[in-house]
Amino acid sequence: MISPALLRKYFFPWLKKIGDLARAAGKPFMYHTDGVLYDIMEDIIACGVDALHPIEPKAMELAEVKRRYGDRLCLIGHVDVDMLARGTREQVRDQVRKNIAEAWTGTGYCAGSGNSIPEYVNFDNYMAMLDAVREFGGG
Repeated sequence: MISPALLRKYFFPWLKKIGDLARAAGKPFMYHTDGVLYDIMEDIIACGVDALHPIEPKAMELAEVKRRYGDRLCLIGHVDVDMLARGTREQVRDQVRKNIAEAWTGTGYCAGSGNSIPEYVNFDNYMAMLDAVREFGGG
């Protein structure tokens, strides 16, 4: 919706200031943004972002993001909110299992939703996601 040039001119200088503050305080900097981010991912990293949420399932493939940026960013999310709302427990478990297989290399991935958890998410599916993280996450 906003061109990379405009983001670089008006937004990323401010994001970098936040990243600098986080770094000075010794705190990790997690950034939430949606969409296809490949054209601006290097800019996001240059601003000091340590972790990126949500790796939106309908926008980017988790394995590709992990391959390209996983050595510099912790990736968070990638379980579709619609699946959490209307899918089955088994679909949720399968997605968590797939995500962990694609992105967990001992570090750098936190399984979770592809956005916030709205009130309409099926509670049993949410619990299935948490249970699957414990089961397949090795931790």
